[in-house]
Amino acid sequence: MRRRSLASVEIKSIDEAGVRRALDAYAADILRTRPDVEEIVVFGSFATGTWAPGSDVDLFIVLTAAAKPPRDRIPDLLPGAFPVGVDIFPYTRDEMAGLEPSPLLDAVRASRWRYRR
Repeated sequence: MRRRSLASVEIKSIDEAGVRRALDAYAADILRTRPDVEEIVVFGSFATGTWAPGSDVDLFIVLTAAAKPPRDRIPDLLPGAFPVGVDIFPYTRDEMAGLEPSPLLDAVRASRWRYRR
């Protein structure tokens, strides 16, 4: 007997090239306009090529200095528009040292997808 699909299930596709272009543009803009941003690292499923429909982009942003706590920095770094969701992790190098050992930093270190000054 055939069963009805749930109406709430939605299959999405991701324009991988569009996400890459959006990341390139975002990184170029942030590195040009924010002197406190030293490096942007794409990690997680987009960096490893294991993304799926519904995946978001994980960005670790290395700052030279920061006055606000990490969570309070996120709104200032979010892109205005983006083709997929974005999770931002903004830390200074001193704060990164305080996170060790960390699976987050292990994933960031393993990534080869980086934007630098």
